[in-house]
Amino acid sequence: MSLSTVIPSYGIKDGTVSIILTLVTLIVSFVVLGYSVEVIKGGTEGEATLPDFDYVKHFVMGVKALVLEIIYFIIPAILVIIVASATGLFSSFTKIVYVSIDAMANNTSNLTKIMAAVPQSTMNTFTNSLTITLIVAIILFIIFSLMSFTGLVRFAKTGSGTEGLRFREILKDMSKIGFLKIIVTLIVIYIIALALSFVIGLIGLIPYIGVFISIFVGVPFIILFLYRAIGLLYADA
Repeated sequence: MSLSTVIPSYGIKDGTVSIILTLVTLIVSFVVLGYSVEVIKGGTEGEATLPDFDYVKHFVMGVKALVLEIIYFIIPAILVIIVASATGLFSSFTKIVYVSIDAMANNTSNLTKIMAAVPQSTMNTFTNSLTITLIVAIILFIIFSLMSFTGLVRFAKTGSGTEGLRFREILKDMSKIGFLKIIVTLIVIYIIALALSFVIGLIGLIPYIGVFISIFVGVPFIILFLYRAIGLLYADA
């Protein structure tokens, strides 16, 4: 997946090659995502070995997994937009922009004077709306992130994208495992992954061979670690 960024660093900057490598990167990314879903399934079933590669199957699974993740992103995004609109975030922001443009048109360049031209009621509405929207966005992000993990696991176990969207069953799975256990485990998993990424980044600084060690050994290890750990976490469900 990293060839499109690595090859140019060795002086190869041909446009056609870049386009081809970008397409290869995209295709391989879907295969890797599909394979990662297969790793999750192995984790839920307690498999001690890695699954075999099936490039066509994993490509299709990768596309389905991406669509699933997009859906889990779209739902909270729509809800946040509704909240922002209902609380007056967009309208107040628009007023602030228009007032600022008018102030600058009158040769006002000082930021303090520009902001002073904005009515206090508009600024209060904007501030309150922004605060409410951010709080709602954070809460929804946490909830739907946890649900997306569980949905991805259900998809991995069944191969059905529909299963990954059965919210009632997803919440049942989460309650079986324990919401606190899921949150704490995922935090620990990502802390370990960040630490590994830092080490791999240092290895990548080794001249000539470092980048290949990090790409062909380090990155695959992190991917396998993350998705295997997620599978084991949800094995209880």
